Amino acid sequence: MAKKPKKKPPPKCKAILLCDQILIDSLTGKLSIIGIFENFFVTAFPAATAPFTAFLQMTDGVGQYNVTVEVYDLQEDAILGAAQGPVIDFAERTVKLNFFIPVPPLPLTHLGRYDFIVMADGQEIDRQQFEAINPGVPPDADDQSPD
Repeated sequence: MAKKPKKKPPPKCKAILLCDQILIDSLTGKLSIIGIFENFFVTAFPAATAPFTAFLQMTDGVGQYNVTVEVYDLQEDAILGAAQGPVIDFAERTVKLNFFIPVPPLPLTHLGRYDFIVMADGQEIDRQQFEAINPGVPPDADDQSPD
């Protein structure tokens, strides 16, 4: 009986930060992550988010991985959008790779929570949650639908 080929382990995601933009210092290569957020403020629906950027840091990978991201609507149980990220390559398992993925505007149809899901070679490795909130509605209100 033939042995099943061993599947390489997925990398570990050490950071997912949703932000307005990322600046790279041309002399040092240092990243400045500008405008980290967890919420989109929305007063009327349907709405679209502003474009944003996802900063990712990964480690413990073996070789190359195709990185993709999906935004998942938890209330509607549906994928709102997906984006192809870069192909990342781990020369050594202990290397930490920093990279970012621009995210186009996303359609939002209601208040609530959404998941930003990071995948490597089609396998989910981590997720970060964000929320669409109405600044005029208290977070503990029973009815969170807009007027």
